[in-house]
Amino acid sequence: MPFKPKDKVKKSTKDIFKYVLEFLIVTFGVFLGIYTSDLQNEKKTKREKEKSINYILKELENNKINVEKSIEYHQLIKSNIDSLASSLTEKDNFENYLGNKKFRHNQIEGWNGVRLADIDNTAFEGAKISGIIQEYDIELIQIISKIYKRQEVYSKFGNSLLDRMLGINSSTKVIDVFGPIQLMTTDLLSLEKQLLKELEKVQKEIKTSDNNNS
Repeated sequence: MPFKPKDKVKKSTKDIFKYVLEFLIVTFGVFLGIYTSDLQNEKKTKREKEKSINYILKELENNKINVEKSIEYHQLIKSNIDSLASSLTEKDNFENYLGNKKFRHNQIEGWNGVRLADIDNTAFEGAKISGIIQEYDIELIQIISKIYKRQEVYSKFGNSLLDRMLGINSSTKVIDVFGPIQLMTTDLLSLEKQLLKELEKVQKEIKTSDNNNS
């Protein structure tokens, strides 16, 4: 029995409804897949960000401990070198260091070399290389970048003193050795004390900033 026009319209309407329904189901499935994937990526990024910040906090804490040890050592040397400084005359300062009997740096009580705080920046560099640092709040990036820059300045100054001590040769004068040691117990020590305060302050700021953005 042939279809009546009305039956054809009904069939056509059902087909359209069927196709629209299938389209909506597929579209929703794609949307749900994308949404789930984005949600998983967001959670993963958040975990990586938290892990990175915790690594930086641990790194700064270790650096702080090392700075405290270095301060303790340099204060010890300072207390033992001050009396020696007053005993050296202007002439003594410009005598040859090698073979000098009045001043030998390794005879300073407590002397254990030109020691610097071991400053690490692995966690910070790792955050930059991986790109996870881009997920940090801009203020947090500025806080962290500033303290690592301060640590870099400290290390460069300390290493410059170490290089001067390593350059001892037959033409080296007493002042060439005594001078860097004095700087170690004055300028470098002062820099360490300032760095220690900044490290303690920055650790608190990072924790506060991280809590506010979690």
